Amino acid sequence: MGGSEDGPAVGGPGAGPVSVRTGMARDASAAALLHAQLISEGFLSSLGSRFLRRLYRRIAGASGSFLLIAESGGSTIGFIAGSVDVGRLYRSFLLRDGVAAGLSAPVRLVSALPRVLETLNHGRGADGPDGGELLAVAVDPSWRGRHVGRQLVEGFLKELERRDQHGAHVVVGADNATAITMYARAGFSPTRTFEMHRGIRSVLMQTVVPSRSVPDTRPGS
Repeated sequence: MGGSEDGPAVGGPGAGPVSVRTGMARDASAAALLHAQLISEGFLSSLGSRFLRRLYRRIAGASGSFLLIAESGGSTIGFIAGSVDVGRLYRSFLLRDGVAAGLSAPVRLVSALPRVLETLNHGRGADGPDGGELLAVAVDPSWRGRHVGRQLVEGFLKELERRDQHGAHVVVGADNATAITMYARAGFSPTRTFEMHRGIRSVLMQTVVPSRSVPDTRPGS
């Protein structure tokens, strides 16, 4: 699914500290809004906020998947989504939400069908990477320089450790230098380049859990 730091601000930083907590079904709307506004990579944003709300509600509630929320002063400023069984998550979404999600964006879903099928096929093979997959991350760009993205990635790795996972991976667009740099600073290393979607190069990045995170010395992240 990917992630991005680009896009319009959805709120301004306050004076309070940032905390990361487990997301619940009621957080799906905030995650969907951030995704729709900030993540241009992939095709999910084109399916609309109603589709995304159902998807993040399922991620928050599905066994083996999770949603983490970054907030300050009671406002959501970022999120990260992960799963230790992506195939199971997608099957659950199709069975429980597929009809309603399809009706929320029928024309756009038909147009995106080839990429939907490619995404469903992703990770099914026995030679797929072990451990948990980072599905998406987004942070309100008005919070740049406050290390919110780093906190979310660290929270993702800690959650995998809590779930007895020994590895983590993320698929990111080969031309998304910003995301690749962020994941590298969190301890991820590129392992191979492939095409999850035809004609679009992606990079698989992996790390061990617990990860030996590299200190982030950038002025903003």
